[in-house]
Amino acid sequence: MTTIQINHKNSTIEMTKKFYTESCKYGSEAYKALQEVRRDYPGYKPVVAKTKKSGTSDPFKGLNYEYMELYIMKHDDEEQSIMAEFKMLRAEDDLSLAMDAESESYLTIRNWFLEQYPAVREFHEKREQVVGNIRMKKEAERLARLEAAKNARREKLLALIA
Repeated sequence: MTTIQINHKNSTIEMTKKFYTESCKYGSEAYKALQEVRRDYPGYKPVVAKTKKSGTSDPFKGLNYEYMELYIMKHDDEEQSIMAEFKMLRAEDDLSLAMDAESESYLTIRNWFLEQYPAVREFHEKREQVVGNIRMKKEAERLARLEAAKNARREKLLALIA
């Protein structure tokens, strides 16, 4: 995003958080620029724009301790050795409780869980791929609609000129 953008749809003057902070200093260049835009668009409200998250989303979102525990209960061996390891990593087994041990980090436990059950990793990665494909398709459709609207406006202008 550039420093300031005019959003006619929402009647707002959008700015970055950094620009907003600078514009709060009376007499600064950012302050002067914002005042100039406010004079040009008196009915528009200045707002700090929400930034879009960059990068990919976490394909393991929702893979919490409760999910892991339920999955292990359904897929553990007869001796429940995997559940025993899970409880030990979480510091919930008898020995850990007696020693006041602390749990391993979520990331450590998540990685251990995914090593025990690679099918879960494969499922989550495949699901993320499907969701990504859906997002790409929706974006392509949105761009096609914008292009069609642009072409329609162009045709109207050409018809008016002719």
